[in-house]
Amino acid sequence: MNAPARHRRQGRVWALQMLVQADLNPFADVEMILGHFWEQQWSCLQEDDGKEDDDMDEALRDLAPEERLATQDLRRFTEDRVRGTLAHREALDAEISALCDNWRLDRLGVIERCVLRLALYEMDHAGLPAPIAINEAVDLAKLFANEESGAFVNGVLDRHAKDKPKA
Repeated sequence: MNAPARHRRQGRVWALQMLVQADLNPFADVEMILGHFWEQQWSCLQEDDGKEDDDMDEALRDLAPEERLATQDLRRFTEDRVRGTLAHREALDAEISALCDNWRLDRLGVIERCVLRLALYEMDHAGLPAPIAINEAVDLAKLFANEESGAFVNGVLDRHAKDKPKA
């Protein structure tokens, strides 16, 4: 069973955060990034709620942090996006470089770079229709960067969608 659309949005937010961690720590193991991320998210949630592990339901205490935060489907969706994007990173970066005339990949902001990688992965490898991938990517860029980043991401991904041969 697939995660509902409203949950997939949260999954993409988490995936982007993990991809940024991977971008900033290029030698870190993806499994370490995933595990650390879920633990960190759980700790932040507990802090926001003002709770300690001792205050937690007995049933929750026995679960891993990722199981406390999200359903198995949502975790799978999120982690598939991270693993897939990182596995295709070299090809995705080459595509981004080709789409961004006169801009080297390292000149892009880390958010824009990771949003573009995720969106291209979803469009080209995960079967997400271009309009949905572009909309999600623009929203992520605006959320984590700014309006101009959203417009930039939109332009790059729109160009990719128009240039991409129809299957």
